Amino acid sequence: MLLICEGTHTEPNFLALMIEDFKETGIIDFATTIKPKPTISPSDDVLDLNRGKEKRKKRLLKNTTQEQQEIENTDFFPGEQPLNWVKGGIDNLKVYDEVWVFFDKDGHPKAKEAFEMARITEIDGKKINIAFSSRCFEYYLLLHFEPLYRAFEKSECNGKNYSKGKRKSKTVSYYCMTDRAVEGKACNGDVCINGYARMKGYWQDSKGGLSTYTFVKDKIWTGVYNAHLIRWKSNTLHQNEYYERNPYVDVDKFVCRLMGFSTINFEESYDVTEDKINYRITRELNTITLTLLNVKTLILPQGSITVHDYKTGDYREMNICAILTEDNPDFSINLEKIINPNEFCVISILSKKYYCPLFSQQTII
Repeated sequence: MLLICEGTHTEPNFLALMIEDFKETGIIDFATTIKPKPTISPSDDVLDLNRGKEKRKKRLLKNTTQEQQEIENTDFFPGEQPLNWVKGGIDNLKVYDEVWVFFDKDGHPKAKEAFEMARITEIDGKKINIAFSSRCFEYYLLLHFEPLYRAFEKSECNGKNYSKGKRKSKTVSYYCMTDRAVEGKACNGDVCINGYARMKGYWQDSKGGLSTYTFVKDKIWTGVYNAHLIRWKSNTLHQNEYYERNPYVDVDKFVCRLMGFSTINFEESYDVTEDKINYRITRELNTITLTLLNVKTLILPQGSITVHDYKTGDYREMNICAILTEDNPDFSINLEKIINPNEFCVISILSKKYYCPLFSQQTII
């Protein structure tokens, strides 16, 4: 799997430590490549990812090494953003089994073209996947702490410092919600996500030496659930293209993918072909409908539908089974009857697993 990131700090470092954690705990067992490449160094100051009794060195992703500085000065995929990253991913579809591109809503001039190219381009049966954040990746981090539906303007309060008589400018921080905050410049958490996070005590710095995965590793499913909830809220309020919206996020789709799940979104349908059996999954508000599309028989034995409490980690099996045939091609599942707001439904069809939560608008802030 190839992961192409817009940022040189937050996204590569988050993904690297999350993937390392998932590999150590047996969730994934395939090779991954991240561009730009994170720099990993041992440290005793951060999270110990070991879940057993054996002691091991803790790991830190540093942004201050010479290697990382060289990475920042390297343009892996030249061209207009974010189309350049999508094109770079397409160029690698013959090399990698799967390619994901991570970028934000950041005033990029070619966002529409990037999403369209990803949609229409297919090589050897493979397409580019986009993990999108609006306003920025820190919004996805924030959703691990609360389901806040709010349009932030930036990740950090900062501005340009123009030297007298010189054209060059330097970006300077206003240190929002710290003891160094610049009065009249820092937003006190109203405009920037990092300032809001500091105000709430969630984290202090998302762009420093520590991988932001350490902030949320014990809240992964909460982040997935809240991101799905926020996306549903966005889809109910807006009809424009989602890359034009603020807020919006679908990074959770990638996280679910790593854990072996496909995400079923509100008011969308998915046609699937597996073992020569064609079926469609359709999601309405809190109803999932399976439809057989050919004359083969599709059997969902007992145990195909389970419920997972994402806060406790407990699973329970539903006493539901179904047989779809040419004469009876449809089967509907009412989520409100089988799961609670803290849970999500897992539907196992053949070798695929689909994730779908119950939507409760009252839980959105």
